This record gives sequence, C-alpha cells and structure tokens, in this order.
Amino acid sequence: MIRWLTIPLLFFLFGCAVPPAQQPPEVAQRESIGGVLTVDTVLAGDYLLETDLQVPAGITLTIRPGSSIQVVASDSTKIDPEYLSKETEILIRGRLLARGTAAEPIRFVAAGPEKKQVQWAGLQFVSSRGSQLEHLLIEQAETGILCLDSSPQINSVRILRSRYGILLQQNSHPLISDSYLADGEAGLFCWDQSAPILQRTTISGHQEEGIYLGRDCAAKLRESLIRKNDRGIVLPSGIAIDPSNLIFANRVDTKTYLAEAHQ
Repeated sequence: MIRWLTIPLLFFLFGCAVPPAQQPPEVAQRESIGGVLTVDTVLAGDYLLETDLQVPAGITLTIRPGSSIQVVASDSTKIDPEYLSKETEILIRGRLLARGTAAEPIRFVAAGPEKKQVQWAGLQFVSSRGSQLEHLLIEQAETGILCLDSSPQINSVRILRSRYGILLQQNSHPLISDSYLADGEAGLFCWDQSAPILQRTTISGHQEEGIYLGRDCAAKLRESLIRKNDRGIVLPSGIAIDPSNLIFANRVDTKTYLAEAHQ
C-alpha cells in the first residue's frame, strides 16, 4: 500500500511571482509558469508548467474557465521544505479555486508526445483550506488529487489514465460529486481518519482497486457506479455498503478484510 514519505526539497523560482495589487493580476496567456507564488494570482488562458508550482499558505491561485495547464514531464523537480514527488507537481498549501464550466472545463494535461502513462505528479493539497475544483480534466498524473489534512470541494472532475485517482490521508474530508475516475492503477484510497463523501461518481477500468477504504476511514458512498475494475471495493469486514451504489462487472466486486490485519 502507499504511505506518505517526507524528504527535504529545494525551492525553485521561475518568475511566477507578480507585483502586488489590490486585485489578483491576470497572467499573460501562453506564459510559462512555475515556482512559488508570493501574491494572489489569476490564470486565464493556456500555460506551460515547466517546473514545480507552489501555492503557499495565505495565497490563492484562481484558474479561469477554459484554461489549459500543459505540464512538462520531469523527474528531478523539487519544492522546499518537503519532497512530494520527483515529478513536476502543483503543491497547494494555500487555496486553489479552479472552477471551470461544462462548456469550458479547465485542463491539466501532459505537454508534448506521450512517452509513458505518468507524466507529472498531480494536484497535491497539504493543510489547504477552502479549495474548490469544478469541471476539471486531469490526465496522466501519478496521483490526480492528493489530500493531506485537506478537504477541497471536488465536483465534476475527470481523472483519466493516472496511476491513482484520489488519495486521502491525515483527516481529509472532501465532498466528491458527479466525477469520473477511469483507466488507471487504482481509483480512490482513503486512510488516516479521513471521511470523504462520494456521490454520483463513476470509478471504472482500474487495474487494481476501484476503491480502497482503510480501517480508520469513515467514507460515505452514495449513488456511485463502480465497475470494470480488478477489485471493485476493498473495505473492512462488517462495514455495510449503501445499496444506492452500483457495484458490478469487476473481477471481484467486493472484497473485505479483517481490520486488525491491516495496520
């Protein structure tokens, strides 16, 4: 199973900071972005993420509908003070407001030709408060959305061809609704006293678990569709699954384990 690792990192700053202003400044379209934000910032248009991007505590990054973030693959990026991934990543300790629309979704996709499935680390929330994600497309990430002590609102988000869809640890309680996780290694993992609400969401086509619930996870699953995964849902024995969920066409639809055996 996956466990959280913490190792030292080095800040990289590539000119993403913008001058102070009363209102968040608009960053020019098609600009390369990366580094550590120092003021509230708005992105509107097409961007190239060439190195790690950090949103520190107290800072808000807003991404307008229809924007596209194309991520340049790298296996040597760093963000101080913690290594979150060797891949290019977006680390949110402050707030991310990425609210697309059905007609104009926000896209986080790999730049250039596809040489491997995993091209970047994904969106990583660490002790973040007030983040909102709506009508997003996330492709080819190590983890589409990682939450550590963070509870973003996740609505109408599509996570495709990523190793892991959503990982929740350290008391994370996101509301995940009307979303679609497909064609990766695993869909949703929940540990460390996290308590997500998952509703009207499809989890399909994963090589391993569609959903894995740790023994101390208090997830509420409603009206969701879990199909065509190797194992539909893995959970502690004695936990009832809401009958509003549809779990079928997996190699194994439901697999239980003794909670004391999984530490």
